Amino acid sequence: MDNIKQALENWMNELSNFSFKDYEALPDIDLYMDQVVTFLDKQLSIFQTSTLDKQITPSMINNYVKGEVLPSPISKKYNKEHLALIEEICTLKQVLSIAEVKQILDSEYKDVTIKGDTFNKFNQMNNNKIQESVENAFKQLNDIDENDTAALTNMALDFAMTANTYIQISKRILYLIRAYDAYEKAKEEREKKKEKKEKPNENVDSENNDNNE
Repeated sequence: MDNIKQALENWMNELSNFSFKDYEALPDIDLYMDQVVTFLDKQLSIFQTSTLDKQITPSMINNYVKGEVLPSPISKKYNKEHLALIEEICTLKQVLSIAEVKQILDSEYKDVTIKGDTFNKFNQMNNNKIQESVENAFKQLNDIDENDTAALTNMALDFAMTANTYIQISKRILYLIRAYDAYEKAKEEREKKKEKKEKPNENVDSENNDNNE
């Protein structure tokens, strides 16, 4: 590689054309673990920076299942729902903890009967964000020479700092939601305990009234 800028532009052009398959286009047949990894490796290959940079492995998938982020396979096979969720997990885990990813997925898919629609909405949002980011990157590249490593490093730093700020905001939102849910749950528990304490008194009053009669 003798032109860093050109190599970056070539990759960003590929990225702008990237998209996960819509839910309806995912394999209709259930897949074993090795087939899942092969399929997803191909899907996620654009994000690899080296041959050692594995986007998905069997151990990762097993950990998602153990952490209840992903439903257990059925007879050791994974269906379209599994594939869609793994792709969403792989996207979000780049910036969020697995616990935070689970929080989002639990909220997204809660009481959802047609999960394909939910994944397709996620996919469209992801595509839009990719397009916005690539367009912004191309604008910044216009003023950078082909091998100006200092300027390119500053560009990378700028994107990293911007991304970090958004990550912190995202994490704070999720934290506040968890705190609110915990507060509401504790409040509900306190009310239940209060009701239990009041009921015996009500029964005693009722018995006293019966005796007086």
